[in-house]
Amino acid sequence: MRIAYLADPTTGNGFYRGSGPMAALARRGHEVRKLPTDTKDPPVAMLRGADVLHIHRYMEEWTLRLVEVAKQRGAAVVWDNDDDMGSIPRGTPGYRVHGGARWEQRLGGMRKIFRHADLVTAPSEALAQRLGELGAPNATVLENYVPDDFLAATSRPHPGIVVGWIAGLEHRLDVDRLPIRDALQRLLDERPDVHVTTFGLGLGLRSDRYRHVDVVALMELAQEAAAFDVGIAPLADIDFNRARSSIKLKEYAAAGVPWLASPIGPYAGLGEKQGGRLVADADWHAALARIVDRARERRKLAKRAAKWAAGQTLSRNAERWEARFAEALERARA
Repeated sequence: MRIAYLADPTTGNGFYRGSGPMAALARRGHEVRKLPTDTKDPPVAMLRGADVLHIHRYMEEWTLRLVEVAKQRGAAVVWDNDDDMGSIPRGTPGYRVHGGARWEQRLGGMRKIFRHADLVTAPSEALAQRLGELGAPNATVLENYVPDDFLAATSRPHPGIVVGWIAGLEHRLDVDRLPIRDALQRLLDERPDVHVTTFGLGLGLRSDRYRHVDVVALMELAQEAAAFDVGIAPLADIDFNRARSSIKLKEYAAAGVPWLASPIGPYAGLGEKQGGRLVADADWHAALARIVDRARERRKLAKRAAKWAAGQTLSRNAERWEARFAEALERARA
């Protein structure tokens, strides 16, 4: 297939839903063209001969023009989204940026795209269902998968036991609604061998054994996370979180790190077979204390995590994207 795609190359979302799987498809022999995103002038010439136009998140008027030209030329249009922006809770920083009138404007653009799309994809069942309710045709699930290079991450010797959290700034809401900060602070107070590291979100924990790193480049994430002895993924039980992907647990697993996660959304069906455990809201301190105390259990879970992650790479799952694109193209030609 000849595939043209539109995705923001500067974001992790753009990688997981755009450039990452498209590169994997190119390695399978497909012709892949990256369309420029820093323009309001649709690069319609780049659609010449394209079989599929894949778009991650964009729905502006210039994007709609690309879609219309692609359809006129017989190409399939696949539109993708990986966050439920319409369910961001009121009163949060995210709502001020993405909610209210901005969400209504975004939704209007999405629905214009939906009228032409042959397929709409999302990384979780909950989000695919939500998009279908909003009018998306043939909404289906294509999970996020980790770069193959993540499997090469190796842990480095370090003092004590490191509890780590890869946490974007949107996780502030989870900190406000769950007792995770208190659980981590209590663990630091009780255990002089425990260290806590967060990437992204700062927790302000009171200890010189707490480390906060503002930004970690995506392609360095697994190697940096390999320094963790356990990774955590707490989520509040809200609609926005139920629509998330499971990529954070895959990132931990690829680094050979056992994990603890809330039983919410895509995490709910995962567990020890995938290298971790699910933790109820009130049980975070107990679950952390147990895994910190039991090195043998950590090693056992780490092995299971690595085994699971080996099957969750982009190259091992590129055929899933390939099959969905083929279905969309068949639908467009019909």
